[in-house]
Amino acid sequence: MAPRDTGTLRRRVTTAWLALIGTLAISMGAAPLKAAAADTSPIAVGLSITETGPFAAPALFELRGYQLAVEEINSHGGVLGRQLKLVSYDDQGNPSTAVQLYQKLITSDHVDLLLGPYEADLVAAVAPLVTRAKMVMPALGANVEPYQGQFPYLVQAITQTPQYMVPVIDLAAAKGYKTMALLIQETQFPEELARGIEDEARAKGIKVVFKESYPPSTTDFGPLVLKAAAAHPDVIVGATYLIDAEGIVRAAKAQNINAKMFAFSIGPVEPQFNTALGSAAQGVLGTTLWFPTLKTPGNAAFVSAFKAKFGMMPDYHAAVAYSAVIALTSAVKKVGSLDQGKIRDELHNFSLQTVCGPFKLSPTGLQVGYSSYVLQWQDGKQILVWPKEFSDAAAQLPHPAWK
Repeated sequence: MAPRDTGTLRRRVTTAWLALIGTLAISMGAAPLKAAAADTSPIAVGLSITETGPFAAPALFELRGYQLAVEEINSHGGVLGRQLKLVSYDDQGNPSTAVQLYQKLITSDHVDLLLGPYEADLVAAVAPLVTRAKMVMPALGANVEPYQGQFPYLVQAITQTPQYMVPVIDLAAAKGYKTMALLIQETQFPEELARGIEDEARAKGIKVVFKESYPPSTTDFGPLVLKAAAAHPDVIVGATYLIDAEGIVRAAKAQNINAKMFAFSIGPVEPQFNTALGSAAQGVLGTTLWFPTLKTPGNAAFVSAFKAKFGMMPDYHAAVAYSAVIALTSAVKKVGSLDQGKIRDELHNFSLQTVCGPFKLSPTGLQVGYSSYVLQWQDGKQILVWPKEFSDAAAQLPHPAWK
């Protein structure tokens, strides 16, 4: 056997490798590697909401507002070229459950964006978690304390609690009423609201002659209403939700309490208020943060779309929730990414016209653009009655005799 020429073999191998490398270089030059495909997966938007329990009625309107906004945005191409996907769970109105669910949304579901739960107590409960995760959360928690800078990723997407019933007190003062009884549910939102009511009454020269709180589990309001009536107030005001507002009105009718004005938070804005009370709802006033007849941009189209999708009129919870999604996604579009810090900064710096009016924040995330209004149940319908420049009819005062 002839000896192997190892030098020749090495030269052949080297030549072959050089040829292969050259071929690869030519092919790469002629057809560069394609860029990574753009992400077309849905943008997950997570929240918990009170679908069951005593606070479910307004919370479900909030959920419907979120759902409508997501549907409309998706019909117009989505955000950043991607569709939105709502991921929601029932927190049953329980703060500890809400915390667990937001932990799941952030760490297990890996949602891209967050929306807040219903009710001030739940917003306060999840705020520290959201802050640790550094995720922006527009919330319909109206109490002002969480928006003082300690939770920098929390954004208030609703009128501040102390401002809710300012127009009610203004209307009472315009009618010359001088005294008030104040009934307060013992939860965070009504308690902060009551302080705002007292401040505004003092400023308008209305004296609070009776004030008493009651547990949220209260079902018999007869004794409370009788004690309030004994002070002979011109006005009876409730810092309430739906169920307790209904209970107070029933008790007032049963005891034939004839104050000149009855006004409540939350309860009268819900259609269930009239369904449950029938003729007893006549003449009762409530505060609202939005109304179908407001001439805000896109409001008529919002009302029409909501009725078409859900077969009912929206309430203000639906309107502010809808506007919160519009504001959040508008910020995402302007930033051009899902960078949470940039989204937060954009929300803090812009003013956006919504169906509820101007969405505008303070440097700490407090809502400073939205207002509140007064509605009254007249002949089975909600009518906007104050402030005068926005009203559709005059308020029917003093309160009519019970039917």
